[in-house]
Amino acid sequence: MRAPTEAVMPRQVRTARLLLLGMAFAGMVVILALQEGMTSYGLGDLVAPWILIWVCALLALTYGGRARGGIRVTTVVVMVFVLVSSFNQALGATAPSEFVDAALRIVLGLPVVVLLFLPATTAWFDRAK
Repeated sequence: MRAPTEAVMPRQVRTARLLLLGMAFAGMVVILALQEGMTSYGLGDLVAPWILIWVCALLALTYGGRARGGIRVTTVVVMVFVLVSSFNQALGATAPSEFVDAALRIVLGLPVVVLLFLPATTAWFDRAK
């Protein structure tokens, strides 16, 4: 049972958390689907941006308890790196699979960054311990 003084996680934070966990799962599916016939260098290029997504998903697991503003800022900074590299990959894509891979990170990553800047989300991470 929840203590009466414990705050309830806002739905914006829950949505960002679910998006990050969903992106982590989607990354595994994309890698498994596209790995066939790739060299080790190609596989490294495919996996590199998804590793950052998995780091953000691990950070999202702390949103409910001990997370504070530093976790939110770290998630936003890492997601911005992912988005910039994904835009570069989408613009320079030579195969449809490269474009879809980058577009998936962009479509799911932009809402995460926006959600983490909303006032309710900022207030959640700035709450008292």
